[in-house]
Amino acid sequence: MLRDNSKERSVTSKCPFEVYRSEGDAFFFRKKYLQAISCYSQALEKKDHDVHCLLRRSFCYMSRGDFDKAFEDAELALKLEPKFHKALFQKAEVLYNRGDFEFALLHYHQGYKKRPELQEFRLGVQKCEEAIQNALGQKTFPHKKGSDVTSSSEESMGKDTSRSSERSNKKADSHSNQDVPLHLLPKDKARRAFGFLQDDHEYLKKFLKQEKSKKWKTKRSDELSKIANDGLEYLDMRSKFWQQEQPLYARSKARSTKSRTTKTQKAKDQSKNICKVLERLHEIDQYQQAEEHVTAIRLAEGLRREVGEWTEDEFPNRLEVLANVNSMLGISHLELTHYEAALEAHERAYELGEKCNLPEIVSHAADNIGRVHAKKGDYQAAINVWSRKLADCSDKFEQIWLRYEIGRCNLELQQLAEALEHGDHALELAKEVGDESWQLNLNVLIGQANLHMQKNAEAQAAFTRAYDLAKTLKASDAEKAILEVMEEFQSTECELDLDTLNETENSSESPIRKFTVHIQRNRYAPPAAP
Repeated sequence: MLRDNSKERSVTSKCPFEVYRSEGDAFFFRKKYLQAISCYSQALEKKDHDVHCLLRRSFCYMSRGDFDKAFEDAELALKLEPKFHKALFQKAEVLYNRGDFEFALLHYHQGYKKRPELQEFRLGVQKCEEAIQNALGQKTFPHKKGSDVTSSSEESMGKDTSRSSERSNKKADSHSNQDVPLHLLPKDKARRAFGFLQDDHEYLKKFLKQEKSKKWKTKRSDELSKIANDGLEYLDMRSKFWQQEQPLYARSKARSTKSRTTKTQKAKDQSKNICKVLERLHEIDQYQQAEEHVTAIRLAEGLRREVGEWTEDEFPNRLEVLANVNSMLGISHLELTHYEAALEAHERAYELGEKCNLPEIVSHAADNIGRVHAKKGDYQAAINVWSRKLADCSDKFEQIWLRYEIGRCNLELQQLAEALEHGDHALELAKEVGDESWQLNLNVLIGQANLHMQKNAEAQAAFTRAYDLAKTLKASDAEKAILEVMEEFQSTECELDLDTLNETENSSESPIRKFTVHIQRNRYAPPAAP
């Protein structure tokens, strides 16, 4: 029997990384955070820099109140992928939950600037601001007996220095009050602070007293005592955070003010609506990733109708959500070749983005509108859309992508000089940023343009550069396709049949087409070959 167990352990220890990560995810979704932490830790022993495991383990630590370890994992994940918004959000959440509201607010703001379409960053900013305001307090902040404190807000009306000193004094006083655990307060105040958890706190204390007196001693007494102690420690630790987030005097004032209660209820209703919408957007995204676009369209149209019927009070950012829903609708319609419906959805997203002053949504919509025009063969319309965006574009990667797409449309319209100009300009930018993947695709574009212009020497040079880059990047399919073109080019003494490359590039299984898809910016779907 012992031998079997040892064999089982040896097999278990050799489990691959994916097994531990999957088990951790299973425990995570069942909210069994202790078991999830164990699985993620074993997975990280196999692959120590896996961001997914680090962020999930950070959330588990945070849920169990171990904020130091949660912060370490979130910080490491953010260092590994500085631009990953989920890592930034998790770090902000840890900072907020351990009471560092100012730093949490800073990180929520950073995330909101990078991904303004995500509601979680906007909500994070709101809850941090409310927590900071509650911690600072207003005129109702309680002062110690015997202290000679006047109403500085009245005496220093219009004086910025006095106001700032008043805030700092209040903040310092609030921190001194927050050092007292809530269970040491009088029972009436403790009950207001703990709420329904006060009964649990009292029960745990009584249970520990009975265990210490050994009245109910059993085989599992030590284990139960440890669990009860852990629960008390967790409540005591969280008491500081709760008091920071919303001090007792702020709570009593909120209860006594009817307007404040109404505002709080309104905020709760809005939060429920936001969570509901986020879940449905995520569901639509999952269907799109699974290429089930008919289902995605049905769900998106239902969500668009529902959000369109809401008022600003029910959902303050409903226009922003409508813009995102229209964008998702357009993507699925395009995949199903519903060109008119796709164009209508993306144009609606563009209008809403401009109305709400959301540059990210406007930028996405412009890209998608151009892509729809190109996919249905209206190349000049696509050129017009992308050229307007190019005129205001400063990002080099954005310029490369736009010039590449415009150049391909020029090529289809036999505007060869323009195609070559955009290809050359984009190639210089790709060299500046050191992106060899883009250089490969742009050399293919330049080679095609030169072939159409009967500039065979320049075409051969461009294809040779593309072939060398394909070898460097180990893109075997692209390398093979370019080599076939070059061999035909040489065998016919510069009388190359252009259909060979065009057929390869436009086919559904094109090697170069597949490689182009790989190097597009992550936030965009792969552009269609015109």
